Amino acid sequence: MASNLPPITRMLKTWREQRDPRAMPGFTARYGSRQRKGLTQRDMADLTGVTEGYYGKLERGQLDNVGTDFLKSVSRVLDLDEAQQTHLWLEVYGFAPPPRRHPDLSTIDPVVAAIVHELPWPAYTFDHRWDIRAFNEQAARDYPWMLHGVNVMIWALTYREARLQLKDWLEKWAKPMASQLRLSAKAHPDDARLKEVCAEIRKDEVARRILDDDVTSVTHPDGDRRRLYLPHQEEEVEVEFVALGRLSNNTRLMVVMPASIRQDVKDAIPSTIAQVPEGTPSTPASV
Repeated sequence: MASNLPPITRMLKTWREQRDPRAMPGFTARYGSRQRKGLTQRDMADLTGVTEGYYGKLERGQLDNVGTDFLKSVSRVLDLDEAQQTHLWLEVYGFAPPPRRHPDLSTIDPVVAAIVHELPWPAYTFDHRWDIRAFNEQAARDYPWMLHGVNVMIWALTYREARLQLKDWLEKWAKPMASQLRLSAKAHPDDARLKEVCAEIRKDEVARRILDDDVTSVTHPDGDRRRLYLPHQEEEVEVEFVALGRLSNNTRLMVVMPASIRQDVKDAIPSTIAQVPEGTPSTPASV
């Protein structure tokens, strides 16, 4: 009977069966559409990078020395909130998980953060280490990993969920982003947090080779168009990155726009504005 099962078995089985695969970006494209909610143990194994037998032992409570990275991956795949994650860690380790990384409020530019929350598209601010400072609801909806306090580079280069969501992950995403990280590491050789980010990325063998051995040269993604999958959408979509910054404190703002935005804006401009007479000044006169 279910009541005789260990608590960890009941918890993981319940959470796994409640998880909507369509909410996981790229899941349908890789595994096909499902008629009902729920992930199988095989799904969980593949999405967390272990064998089905290994995951099954976790669900039966038969694993010793469970790695924290693996358990964090399980938490993200199942979209556990902080209370659920705490319950899981208590069952496995007997103590609560470390607190999720939250940005120091003193490092958040309130003006730029206000802009982020007013934008209708996914937007977030970050620093030269790619630690996120502020993000809006649209960003959390399309990129749920942000809710877990994850560094942008660590997510994109090492997480299996990223390789599921990001189309042409290696060439279009991983190599250009690793290039940006290399440049930042060169420019800030004494930055302890940046060293920590690079060390975390090097734990993944594929990401380590890209970071250390690839020769792609990219300074920024502004204007780049890339394809990815979004939650509850079966078809891939194309987005355009708009990178902005505030000069006074080097706050970086990223807006992830639909690739059709240029045409959408052009169509929305009244013809009387779009057709400016020749000889009309394009900027106001200086005062």
